Amino acid sequence: MTNKMAKLSLADKMRIQTLREQGLGARAIRNTYPEKRWVLSTISKICKRVDSCGSAVERKVGSGRPKTARIAENIEKVKELLCSQEDQPCTGQSTRQVARQLQISQGSVRNIAKNDLKMNSFKRVGVQMLSEANKVKRLTRSKALLKRLTAAKCRRVFFTDEKVFYIDPPVNSQNNRLWSAGRKRDIDPRRLLQQRAKFSQHVMVSAGVCDNGKGRLHFVDEKVKVNAEYYMKSLLPQLLNDCHTLLGNDFIFQQDGAPAHTARQSQQFVQNECQEFIAKDEWPPNSPDLNPLDYSVWGLMLDSYNKLNPKPTSRSELKNALQNIWDALPHTPIQKAIRSFRKRLQLCVRVEGGHFEHLLK
Repeated sequence: MTNKMAKLSLADKMRIQTLREQGLGARAIRNTYPEKRWVLSTISKICKRVDSCGSAVERKVGSGRPKTARIAENIEKVKELLCSQEDQPCTGQSTRQVARQLQISQGSVRNIAKNDLKMNSFKRVGVQMLSEANKVKRLTRSKALLKRLTAAKCRRVFFTDEKVFYIDPPVNSQNNRLWSAGRKRDIDPRRLLQQRAKFSQHVMVSAGVCDNGKGRLHFVDEKVKVNAEYYMKSLLPQLLNDCHTLLGNDFIFQQDGAPAHTARQSQQFVQNECQEFIAKDEWPPNSPDLNPLDYSVWGLMLDSYNKLNPKPTSRSELKNALQNIWDALPHTPIQKAIRSFRKRLQLCVRVEGGHFEHLLK
């Protein structure tokens, strides 16, 4: 059995304070509770604290280790380095870069930013590349869609899209951490190392959603490229059947600007089969931020997939897992995403066709 004394609890400190206030010295206090095996020097320090500030748990103002990082000079430098200059946008540095430059810890930089400068931290958001021509078209077409699609009409829109799901999705090593009390070399490699095939097996799916609900999940055949012919013969008929099931004949068919969607024969097919649809020159280009499947539904599915344990190990198991996730997907978040469509169009117009994700709550 070890004789090392554990850290004093708050109750122990209050006992020592009471005895000190009664006039007892450090040695007498230790003898009062021999079973505690209190260290005499520790009791002496607590007694001095009680004498100087009247409490065993409060330190005297100005006591403790002097500040070496959160000093006025560093606070000013952190403010200057973290924030972009007025005439040089996007020049702000990361906490790691600031820590390296000032030769202080990242923790100190974060504490200065949070506690001294009252700053907030935000995760970076991945967005699509937009050229100036893209922005002009996004602005023009978003205005036209806002005028055409009232709130009531938006509930008749059937949004469609395709998505590839991998058995081993990319791992974010920054957020996927393993905690251990020992050294890295002592950890079982089965816990630490995550294998991922160079060419991970995957499945492409196609689906549609609307305010009334979600259609079926359609699986693209293995090793098939979704060109105009395959899309028109294998996917479009099934998507249109889902439209009729959910909305009858009163629907507006939407598809994005993928080559298979904008091909002449695909556009002609949709025009022949639908009373109303969004043509290729009406949908804003490079706009996953305007399709509910892209900005919400696929993410919900991926979140559910990442929680699976164990994960699928074959393409057939992946298909079964995705089907189960799709079937269990609640309608409320889908409906919420669809009903935010007009707000997103408005924001797109507000930023003149540029990125607007930073304006979303």
